[in-house]
Amino acid sequence: MYLSNFVDHFFRIEDKGGTNIIIIRILVGGVFIWEGIIKFLYINQGIGRFTKLGFSHPEMTASFIGGLEILGGIMLVLGILTKPLSFVFVIEMLVAMYLTKLPLFFGTSPLPPPQAPPILGIWAVLHEIRSEYSQALGCLFLYLSGAGRFSLDFILNRRMING
Repeated sequence: MYLSNFVDHFFRIEDKGGTNIIIIRILVGGVFIWEGIIKFLYINQGIGRFTKLGFSHPEMTASFIGGLEILGGIMLVLGILTKPLSFVFVIEMLVAMYLTKLPLFFGTSPLPPPQAPPILGIWAVLHEIRSEYSQALGCLFLYLSGAGRFSLDFILNRRMING
């Protein structure tokens, strides 16, 4: 019973979303797409980054995360599985903030420090965290609101209901 309710909530296609939600989907999905591509193009953003962070299989991790961001970003832009993907991306952004930005506060980051002040402390964290923070809140909005009327989720759900 509880599992069924959880699954229904997680995969429910909302009928309330306004047409402007597409703007948030394009914004959030677009950033995930290009950040995923960057993980494959630049070693310091992919394998190198996960190596410095101490991941035991940085090649697999970089490929998985990069692929997830590219495919998931495209799916968000199109409005496919928006709620579950948004939930996954909120978790990813929280983990990224914890692993890469929190150590700036203490000056213990294994990654290179910012090139210009602030370099450590709360202001460094707040400055450097802006992308992940925005992505997390954008995904939280999409999770709570759904994909909106201009989405494949909405169109396919309408066709299933109307036969």
